[in-house]
Amino acid sequence: MEENIKNVDFEVIWEGKPSGLWQRFLTSIHMNFTTYQITKDELIITTGFFKKKTNTVELYMLKDPDSTESLYQRMLGIGTISVVIDTHGTSDRQGTKVWVRNVPEPAKVRKLLRDAIEADVMERKITYFDKI
Repeated sequence: MEENIKNVDFEVIWEGKPSGLWQRFLTSIHMNFTTYQITKDELIITTGFFKKKTNTVELYMLKDPDSTESLYQRMLGIGTISVVIDTHGTSDRQGTKVWVRNVPEPAKVRKLLRDAIEADVMERKITYFDKI
């Protein structure tokens, strides 16, 4: 039974770590414990060393992926991606923003996330109606 749990395949599309100056230093000494993953179904953010926390959001619940790059981030070739959780009014997480901070190649990752969200919505055959 435990063997099946270890062999769970998440079909990771993209995986990365924050890459700001401080995070690069922490990575070099193997102390950067934040990881970001985009799978075909979820956005997974794992943080912590003493208390490991994994925050997952189903892709079909995400909308409007945006990318921002400050001057500091542009100098390092990194940026921040934000997405809004849209639970269609069924959760207290409605409207919450999720931040994927200091990722390398933010435009590429934002496009990859947008395409993964669209593919998940199409696979689940979800239809959205705009409020007028």
